[in-house]
Amino acid sequence: MKAITSRLPALTCALLLPLSALIIWPVVELGVNDEWSYVKTVQVLVQTGHIVYNGWTAVITGWMFYLGGLFVKLFGFSFTTIRLSMLVVAMATIYLTHRTMVRCGINNWNATLGTLALALSPLFVPLTLNFMTDVPGLFCLLLCFYACVRALDAESDDDALAWLCFAAVSNAVLGTARQIAWLGLLVMVPSALWLLRKRPRFLTVGVAVYLASVAFIFAALFWFHHQPYSVPEELIQAKLNVRAFENVIAYLFASAADIPTLLLPLLLFFVPAVPRTRTTAKVFVVVGVFFAALSLVQALLHKSWLVPYIGHYVSIFGILGNGPLHGPMPVVLHAGVRLVLTLLVVLGTASFIAVVMQQKQQTPAVVANVRRVISWYDLLVLLVPFTLTYFVLLIPRAIPGMLYDRYILALLFLGAIPVARCYQERVRPQLPALALLPIGIYGFFAIAGTHDSFVRFRAYVAVINELRSRGVPATAIDGGLEYNGWVQINKVGYVNDPRIPTRPGDRFRPPIQNTFGSCPAPWVDFFPALSFRYAMSTDPNGCLGPAGFPPVSYRTWLSPHLNTIYVVKVGRPDNSGAKSENQRNTPILSRSMDTAWLKASQKE
Repeated sequence: MKAITSRLPALTCALLLPLSALIIWPVVELGVNDEWSYVKTVQVLVQTGHIVYNGWTAVITGWMFYLGGLFVKLFGFSFTTIRLSMLVVAMATIYLTHRTMVRCGINNWNATLGTLALALSPLFVPLTLNFMTDVPGLFCLLLCFYACVRALDAESDDDALAWLCFAAVSNAVLGTARQIAWLGLLVMVPSALWLLRKRPRFLTVGVAVYLASVAFIFAALFWFHHQPYSVPEELIQAKLNVRAFENVIAYLFASAADIPTLLLPLLLFFVPAVPRTRTTAKVFVVVGVFFAALSLVQALLHKSWLVPYIGHYVSIFGILGNGPLHGPMPVVLHAGVRLVLTLLVVLGTASFIAVVMQQKQQTPAVVANVRRVISWYDLLVLLVPFTLTYFVLLIPRAIPGMLYDRYILALLFLGAIPVARCYQERVRPQLPALALLPIGIYGFFAIAGTHDSFVRFRAYVAVINELRSRGVPATAIDGGLEYNGWVQINKVGYVNDPRIPTRPGDRFRPPIQNTFGSCPAPWVDFFPALSFRYAMSTDPNGCLGPAGFPPVSYRTWLSPHLNTIYVVKVGRPDNSGAKSENQRNTPILSRSMDTAWLKASQKE
């Protein structure tokens, strides 16, 4: 009974997610972000029993497809049905987060507040309602970390070895959802094995299981890279030049700064405990200079010079504010709010470092139902090599400027563990109840912003449906990445990416015109089966001017509350109905399809 009671806070934190989902109402029949590609593969899997890629996915995705397929079997096919399958994984992730914190020596109250700060994070909340690989990858990593901690605090050698083997095997299998999650096997498991190396049989059995798991990874990658329309990614995806170096510096430091930004509800409570010493003054100067230098670099590179630095899911436009609209998006986080937030992040980060550096005798943590608390040395051996390796693997994404805030999700969750434990041992045994206030503020922004993003996507669908009801073909509408990708793969079967392994008869177009008059057309090379005539804009006179269709307005919880989408004309200014010479001379995408794929592609 006592064990069940101790797990109630973990269960409560997990149950907040479906409650948040009800408030957000994530219902829209359109892919959000990269969902369109994954959802199509799930649809084909349910219809044919085979995993078939479509030229967009650069990760195996693996068991995620089967989870989505299960929800389709149970509730029928829709974007919403498949999207909600992630809610189950997210709840398991939050439950596991709380239990992992307790296993790491954090008492139930502090673990609950730490878990709430993560569960209601503006980065985590929207990802729980997207059929993306980020949450499954996080769950895989957390499970591996939890198993390694259990191996370290196990009383018997057999239990420790069993947990270590479980960590390796589970990470190898579940890591198919997101390859970077395999760092659990490749880095965390060897770190745990090193700590347990003096126990009998551990090196022999551990190395054997490790090698078998690594062999599984290579086999999975070999299979993936030989699948038609899977996307192989080179380690270096852009030219190594000055611009690439600037991107690496800016993005890596911005990533490091965005982590304390998201952990601010916990870091703020280190401020009252800051010791008044020369070391503290030096820490504040160094942290202040770091953020000032980062802001300067960001400004010189025409990026956000105030937090949040990276953007994408959490940006000045709210939650997932970048959309298919031409013209400027409405700003949600104005400069004044972001300046205050930046100063608080500097204060909280510097205070945390100053508290960590002060000379103070640590008191061992006492946690109910845990026989032995993992030491700081063991904890750092598990976390530091993993974190450094993780940052190194972000470099290939940073070089071409394609590093997004969702890539730091794992570092955010793992980083909260030493933060919460440090407060418990160096400041006070329990975080104050007042911590619920900043956690609640972050949670309100996360829920309201995610709600608004789905309201906005439903408005996009309303515009598209209006155009379709007027006889406009689906291929003539520029509905943004999500809509365009879905139409492309339904019409042809795959996107126009010459890197992907193809079947006999497939051909690809070279790059085509990437602007519609005065409007940029990102990703247009990938969708040559579409011939855009109309697009959505925040400006009624944008692109080539009004198209004569009524605008669609929608209301959001966050300011600005009333927003309007206009339909504008796009195309070539000289002759919008003509194809470019390059298009006339290049055959449209064609392919030889087997019967199963043809039926799946033409289903919609």
